[in-house]
Amino acid sequence: MFFMAGVYPQRKELNFNKTILCSCCNKYGRYQAFMECNVLNLFFIPVFKFSKKIYIRTTCCNSLYLVTNKEKAALLEHGQGEDIYLGDEDMQPVHLGYCGMNTCPSCGFESEQDFKFCPNCGAPLK
Repeated sequence: MFFMAGVYPQRKELNFNKTILCSCCNKYGRYQAFMECNVLNLFFIPVFKFSKKIYIRTTCCNSLYLVTNKEKAALLEHGQGEDIYLGDEDMQPVHLGYCGMNTCPSCGFESEQDFKFCPNCGAPLK
């Protein structure tokens, strides 16, 4: 008997876009949600999804958060997240984007927080 099965990772964009004032970089941006999971395929047909995780990415500083609130994650997964408020208590930071960087007002170069002058053009940083 010939049997074909496999487990593959899958990423799905969710229908959730909220305008926010980012707590990391203090700029306006949007939350964008996506789901990552593993899928069991039998004879090239997806049968079972497991290890589901819902992530939120910010468009302003590109930070990534894991949604830890199970009820809100389930609503986001099923497309019912239009009226959901996601606070800092509902998410766990996975990767903070450009929050720890200084942006040069003269040339736009991004440098570490502890620099006083831009390493690209020499302009003073705030």
